[in-house]
Amino acid sequence: MTDHQAKYLSEVGRRLRREDFTVQPEYEGLLPIEKDAHRVCNVNVHGSVSYDPDQVRRNGLEDALDQVRHIADETLTYTKQMVSAPPLVADGLTGDYRLLAEFGDVVLAGHEREGGYGVEFITWERIQDGTRLWQGHYYDNDYAAAKQDFAVRSGLLPSGLLFTQDQLAVIFDAAQNMVALDLVSNPEQEKLLEQIMEQIEDTVPQVIDLANELTESPKQHEPEGLQLN
Repeated sequence: MTDHQAKYLSEVGRRLRREDFTVQPEYEGLLPIEKDAHRVCNVNVHGSVSYDPDQVRRNGLEDALDQVRHIADETLTYTKQMVSAPPLVADGLTGDYRLLAEFGDVVLAGHEREGGYGVEFITWERIQDGTRLWQGHYYDNDYAAAKQDFAVRSGLLPSGLLFTQDQLAVIFDAAQNMVALDLVSNPEQEKLLEQIMEQIEDTVPQVIDLANELTESPKQHEPEGLQLN
């Protein structure tokens, strides 16, 4: 196993523990992942996820599996970027900061912290002809939020086009209710609503739990036809 692969599995494991998964010790390049004392899957050094479909279905772990997949894929993306990205150089900046993206006067940087605390992401504005950095926005292990902040701060995307996770959860809940209660006008509308739910789940794997918290009305996936996995 290479040093990068070892760091990748360590980062994945650390992130999953923060989400209340149980991460067993790595063996032969595999990281066993459990939830509520049930095996969800294994994550390998290449970011792939292997699992037993019957076991996942029997224990109702579909959402947990989606969350692991999302974290494993996102972590692979930014750990690869951290390896290939050039150092970020600016007056007064010390430590190993990597320049992940830059547009206009705004930069997105990644910083691998010592002591197993994971990767911190920061957006800054360049000032004084680009020699100094100003007004850092810091994101503790939240790559998605850092990218969104970079896109808005740099002007790549207007902030009005982006939804928060809470807003997406409410949209998901409303779409699910419309389909479950047969409030759709026609098959085309139902298809669009299911696509919206699937897209939101891809973006926010824990959306059902979040929707339950916001609405205080716990729901489960409807059987068969409404499954989005």
